[in-house]
Amino acid sequence: MFTSSEISVRSNYYVFRYFIFLLVICTLASVYFESYLPYLLPVAILGIGIIFDDFRRLFYLIFAVLPFSIEFYFEGASIGTDLPSEPLMILLTGITIGTLMMRKLSIKLHYVTSPIFILMFLHLFWIFITSINSTNFLISTKLLAAKIWYIFPFFILPLMFIKDRIDIERAYKILYKFLLASIIIVLVRHALEGFSFAASYKVVQPFFRNHVNYAAISVICLPFVWAFYRINKLKQMSNKWMQFVLLIFIAGIYFSYTRAAILSMLIATGAWYIIKNRKVKTALAISSFIAIAGIIFLSWNNKYLDLEPNFERTITHTEFDNLIEATYKLEDISSMERVYRWMAGIEMIKDRFWFGFGPGTFYSNYKAYSISRFQTYVSDNPDQSGIHNYFLMTWVEQGIIGFMLLIALCFTILIEGERIFHICTDQRDGYIVMAATLGAIIIFAMCLINDLIETDKVGPFFFFNSAILLYFSWKYRPNLL
Repeated sequence: MFTSSEISVRSNYYVFRYFIFLLVICTLASVYFESYLPYLLPVAILGIGIIFDDFRRLFYLIFAVLPFSIEFYFEGASIGTDLPSEPLMILLTGITIGTLMMRKLSIKLHYVTSPIFILMFLHLFWIFITSINSTNFLISTKLLAAKIWYIFPFFILPLMFIKDRIDIERAYKILYKFLLASIIIVLVRHALEGFSFAASYKVVQPFFRNHVNYAAISVICLPFVWAFYRINKLKQMSNKWMQFVLLIFIAGIYFSYTRAAILSMLIATGAWYIIKNRKVKTALAISSFIAIAGIIFLSWNNKYLDLEPNFERTITHTEFDNLIEATYKLEDISSMERVYRWMAGIEMIKDRFWFGFGPGTFYSNYKAYSISRFQTYVSDNPDQSGIHNYFLMTWVEQGIIGFMLLIALCFTILIEGERIFHICTDQRDGYIVMAATLGAIIIFAMCLINDLIETDKVGPFFFFNSAILLYFSWKYRPNLL
């Protein structure tokens, strides 16, 4: 009789023999057909074997490919995908669901009963409800599916396998190293163009749709680069490498010439002091008051109509300094095009206040609600881009309930982040919690003038950072009582 270990060795031996035999067959086929395509079979089998051996490898692989994933549109179709990141997310979603079913949906009770988890579930459930009531059921169903393959791999799955801070660090260390390579490539290409503002759009391609996506993933990763720098200092390790990485990231963000990313980096710096001094609730209250007061002021006697742009002077600017100046003078075309779409969004809210038009349907509906006096040279919108404010878009597409659920989720993430940070007894844990919270703040800040959470360069980190906070709330749960 063989022991279990002997059976395992013999089994592995036969698997190895069969794989070598397959490799020989594919080599002969490759020579005969004068093509490398036969090698795809053993590579695919090897990849599947690695994944089934430990699905966490696939999870970490996504962080390696995210900086280099590209947008791909199917010929003759209006749909596209991000390769290879989105297919990997779909595969990982299936693995997550399968794992949950095998374990009889077992997940820690602490996670399921936490405010972040409950609000995340309600957020997803309301997207489902508004998809049923959508003006375009097919588009809304596609967005619901996309939301699922963001939430399951990056929010649910990490809660199932994270056992220690190292599991979290591994993901962001993989990300920053591959992202560092992409930033260096972009900076070198940009340097050859003299770091011109006009060139900032093309030097980031094909890996990034535009300079906004490039800057977004860079600035979201930046708090973790900072956290690793601080953790190295605690360990009294040499920090020259992390200093270099920090400088490259900051240079990459600055030379992206992306106003939202640069501003969110400054906001995160201020947020660090707010969190350290336990002022998050105060800051949220003040921010909410300013937002509500601003809405009332602009609504009073149709004051918002004073924002009407000068059509002839509202143009595209080719110098970053000119762009900044034009922004506060309301003469920048991208800023005023946002106002044009925001005004259309407000009119849409009046029409469907409670349930909205349906997830993903802003583009197909907004032109009928637009105000012609706010038009710009790019209002024909050939790129079919969105409203450029994720919170307003949520209200337009999911109604007031969807908007309030999103706001409640964002507020809860920030409040929980502050609370968990102050109960961490291990400083290294505290730095990771701070990085996750600052990453969330950066995403929220950028979403004020962009629609980014449904993109592969931003969405994964919103959900993963939420999972990170949940893990540490479980780790320090006795201290939270």
